[in-house]
Amino acid sequence: AYCNDTFSQEKIDTWNEKLATVFNRGFWDGYYLGQRLGEWTHRYGSGATKRKVYVGKAIKHFGNIGVTEFLVEAQPVKEGDELLITGPTTGAVFVTAEDIRVHLRQVSEAVKGDHFSIKTPEKIRPNDQLYKMVKAERRGTAHER
Repeated sequence: AYCNDTFSQEKIDTWNEKLATVFNRGFWDGYYLGQRLGEWTHRYGSGATKRKVYVGKAIKHFGNIGVTEFLVEAQPVKEGDELLITGPTTGAVFVTAEDIRVHLRQVSEAVKGDHFSIKTPEKIRPNDQLYKMVKAERRGTAHER
């Protein structure tokens, strides 16, 4: 953005919002200013705005149609859920659950024990882990504990 001369406060705000979803103690530049961790952490535990909840694992990817079959082993998956698929070769793939199919029939939810399939943007490998991204619950400040 700096090199393209498109750097702006709006972009900074957008980047900080994206970083807040994963930085567990908040995004902070105090290390360069000589401050210590305890001087700026006002929150107990993680400060990330989202957390992942285990759903299940990948069974088979059908590359010719771009669909992956998963087994639900824990939490259910509903249409519209933000999903994260991770694996040692796959890396991290984010996808929104749309057109969930169980036994080739479209359903709004897949529950524990169901084998379901959804479209995936890239190759997913057997045993890749499937997580649902949910809003993190805010805990009290470190001073309240």
